[in-house]
Amino acid sequence: MTVAAAREADVAPILALDDIIVDFPGVRALDGVSLDICPGEVHGLVGENGAGKSTLIKVMGGVHGHWQGKMSVDGRPVRFSSVADARAAGVAVVHQELALVSEMTVAENLLLGREPTCGGLVDTARMIADARAMLARFGRAGADIDPEAELSSLGVGQQQIVEIARALGTDARVIVLDEPTAALTDAETERLYEVVRAETARGVAFVYISHRLEEIFALCARITVLRDGRRVTCRDAAELDADKLVTLMIGEELAAMGEGARRRPGDTVLQVERLMLTDRRGRRVLDDVSLQVRAGEVVALAGAMGSGRTALLSTLFGAARGRVEGRALLGGFTARLASPRDAIAAGIALVPEDRKGGGLVLEMSVGENLDLAALGRFCRAGVIDEAAATRASTAEVRRLGVKTPSLETEVRMLSGGNQQKVVLGKWLMTEPRLLLLDEPTRGVDVGAKAEIYAIVRELVEDGLAVLIASSDLPEIRLLADRVVVLREGAVAGELSREEATEEAILRLAVGGGR
Repeated sequence: MTVAAAREADVAPILALDDIIVDFPGVRALDGVSLDICPGEVHGLVGENGAGKSTLIKVMGGVHGHWQGKMSVDGRPVRFSSVADARAAGVAVVHQELALVSEMTVAENLLLGREPTCGGLVDTARMIADARAMLARFGRAGADIDPEAELSSLGVGQQQIVEIARALGTDARVIVLDEPTAALTDAETERLYEVVRAETARGVAFVYISHRLEEIFALCARITVLRDGRRVTCRDAAELDADKLVTLMIGEELAAMGEGARRRPGDTVLQVERLMLTDRRGRRVLDDVSLQVRAGEVVALAGAMGSGRTALLSTLFGAARGRVEGRALLGGFTARLASPRDAIAAGIALVPEDRKGGGLVLEMSVGENLDLAALGRFCRAGVIDEAAATRASTAEVRRLGVKTPSLETEVRMLSGGNQQKVVLGKWLMTEPRLLLLDEPTRGVDVGAKAEIYAIVRELVEDGLAVLIASSDLPEIRLLADRVVVLREGAVAGELSREEATEEAILRLAVGGGR
């Protein structure tokens, strides 16, 4: 039943949350949020990182048991004290951080807690057959996954499919999907759409969270917007467009994402000459790459996945995996980049693609993470001047607009956008002259994205040289003064700001010429 039909038939919501309040030390995460989910609808839940989306779905899924307000299933009051309680009531949550057991097989993960038995023992053959049937709903993408394979042998995208298939296999009536396509290919994403539409036709309801607004409009009948822990509105998707939705999410027009003033670039900061990288298997990862970046300029690296964008940034940061040939000059002098220590000493900073794996120490505080790369600035006779470090990190938090209860807050408690600002701030505290950015806005919402763009623009206006690798073509066109397109590790072409249309970039990236 579609949501429209449900309304006409006056069908009660499957799941309803009324006036939900959640408090954490020093912050109110949810402040009187209400939400109802009807049979057969896909309900979009959007908002900036830190708006309260994750907290709300953790209430739905039984992860957070300490909350005020009311929740009901089929009109009956409920309070979930565990994930098992939520699943028993027909509510399943697929979190962005996958909850799978890497040491177990795919089949064991899919049927965990619901293993078929025979004579008191697990019926392995039937479990594998059931797992294969669950994966088959994803077509070729699911059929390519071996139910008997250990989960750790799968890529992130395939693990995401396993997690979603497990939720669908529980016969849940409400399924929450949190950024479900973040690790999926375009083909896998289209198949997910088909699965969601097929399930809604059977009356299953979905809560769909995504920073990709095109997905929200492609799937959702209604959209609820959260901002700063409060519900801003709930509207039919047909009443909104992307601009209106973004304005509701951040509370203002996205002027910060528009074109900023451009300054004339200064002297060349980075000159890369015939750089080559050969991995340990003898494969040429970078092949004769030459480029330059000037002070007060953003140069973007574009290209398909595997084109060499990340490998080039890693090599420039002294973290190459393999044999490096060619040279890089900084300020006209040959730079020795055998290690990240060398790169930092030369004035290079890298904000990596994986902020959690390579940018932050999640168990450390915001202040400790900010100070980490620049501790040398605060050392006096081998002793850290903690007062000076605190002053510097406090100033960085204010400058970048990091939303955190305090410097002592563990960085893992922050939203994705604020974590990304901490990574950026950590490297800016080293006072670099060349900033390398690898997918700087991946996994952050439009509000944080606008703030990061504004920060980059301000840094460039102050004379910093920026080399950015991004798979987001609108982002490239918005930020870049020049675009260097890589294909199979080599430079396929260079485009000026005026020439860098999405069509021109794609043509070079796939081998069609200019």
